[in-house]
This record gives sequence, C-alpha cells and structure tokens, in this order.
Amino acid sequence: MNSRLETVMRGMAFDEWGVCRFHDVLPLLPVRSKARIPQGARSVIVVLFGYYIGDFPGRNISYYAIADDYHTVLRAALEAAADRLRALYVGEQFVPFVDASPVAEVRAACLAGLGDIGMNGQLLNRTYASRCFIGEIVTTAALEPSRRAAPLCTRCGRCIAACPTGALRPGSFDRALCRSHITQKKGVLTDWERAQIRDGGFVWGCDRCTDACPVNRQAQKSRVPAFYEHPEPVVHAGNAARLCREKAYGWRGTPVLLRNLKIICGEEQDGIDTGARAALRADVNKQGEDGRCQKG
Repeated sequence: MNSRLETVMRGMAFDEWGVCRFHDVLPLLPVRSKARIPQGARSVIVVLFGYYIGDFPGRNISYYAIADDYHTVLRAALEAAADRLRALYVGEQFVPFVDASPVAEVRAACLAGLGDIGMNGQLLNRTYASRCFIGEIVTTAALEPSRRAAPLCTRCGRCIAACPTGALRPGSFDRALCRSHITQKKGVLTDWERAQIRDGGFVWGCDRCTDACPVNRQAQKSRVPAFYEHPEPVVHAGNAARLCREKAYGWRGTPVLLRNLKIICGEEQDGIDTGARAALRADVNKQGEDGRCQKG
C-alpha cells in the first residue's frame, strides 16, 4: 500500500511526509471542517512545507506571513496529491486539510514520524525545524504508519526564557498573554496589550520563541517556489489593504493591521482615527469587498 503512496509523494516533490493511524489522532477538534472527514477514515498522511525564505532584517511581521497566503499554495498541492492517490487507490477516499483542520496537526506530525514537539508546543523537524506549515490528507486507505522520529528538542528552555510576557511556561501556554495572539485581536485592547504590541514592534506575530530555539538555526530554506515570488516583510499604511488580499493574515482584516501600526508609531489611542477609517472605507468600496478584506 505504501509503495504507491511513496510514488505519488516523490512525484509531488514532497520531501517531508509521513503516516499515522487515524484513531491515534482522536478526538478531533470541534471545527466546521470536521464534517469533511470521510466515513471509515483509517489513516492520516501528514506533509510539511518549509516557509523560511530569508532573514529580512527590519521585517515587522512573522516569518510565516512574508510569503503569499500559504492556504492557497498548500491547498492546491494537497488537492493535486489527493487526486493522484484516488487514481491509484481505487475506491478509497482522500480528503486534504490545511490549517483549519479537525486534526491536531502538531501531534499528528509527531505521530507520523516528522519530528518531536518542542517546549513551545511547535513541531521540530529535522529539515525545517519549526519553520514549516503542516497539511494533512485523511484517507480511508489502511496505510502503514511511519516510525517515530528521534527527539530534536533538548529541553534547553530558551523558548520559554525568550517569551516576553510569560505566556510560555514549562508544560503550559497562556494564549491570552501571547504577543502573537494579541496582534490578531479585534476590538479595544487594554493598556497592557497595546504596550505589548508597541514593545514587540510587530504588526503581526511575534517569533520570539521560534527565533530563540537553537534547532531553528539549522532550518533549511523552503523548497516551495511560490513562497519566493512575492515576499513582503514590511507592512505599512500604504500596502496593508493590498496585502490583506494576498497574505495569510488577510482573514483578520486591514483595520487590525492599521491599528497595530498606529500603536507601534505611538499614534493610537482608541483605535483607528477618523482619517484612517475614511481611507479604509474608500479602499474597501473600491474593491467591492465586505469590509473584512478576506482573500478570495
């Protein structure tokens, strides 16, 4: 069974992939895509895609958000792989998932032999360290599980020490304190939350725990050509609306990015000022969107 799978994965140029049993990833996460899980699912094919394409000094967003929207790129690749697998495994179902998956992807990747889980909760892979996206194909085919990978995390604790807010602690994670989470929040922020965005200097994300991890110093660059086509390491008022139509953070919308920019520049008090709101409204009306500035 797995020889045919390997033929497809090599043909798709997937260099980091593995298999785990479906029942080992239960229970599923309570998300809408859970309804897409095929009846009688038996295996999960997990695929990693490196996203690191360079250092980009002066960036004000997380590394993963520099390239074009990974959802679009990965979904197309996994759909193509699923089509080939359906042709080889006649009668079996293959359903791809990216990001909003009912499968706990870090755990699934670990079970599929693609690495181990670091103290910051991220997957550490031998090729891409934690600088990778995870995609899955859930199938009714009974595939042989991959062997577990050798540990990479040395439990050095540098990720925990680098966390500026104490969100990371040994054995736990407080999402409400995470700077990356705070940059993505809608609505009115507390004084402390605004201070975290200002001190962090990132319009989107944080990267402190990831950058501190010694395993990431050996991370290889991405082998996904599409990630190199339109890198945008800096978000500013002039390009925020356009980037929301092209990048992974577009789901959150331009107002949040503009708010964060103004906080960093020391101009924000109670959200976006009147002039910024008027400019944003004009841009949205011009594009014919609904104000959320979502891609696609």
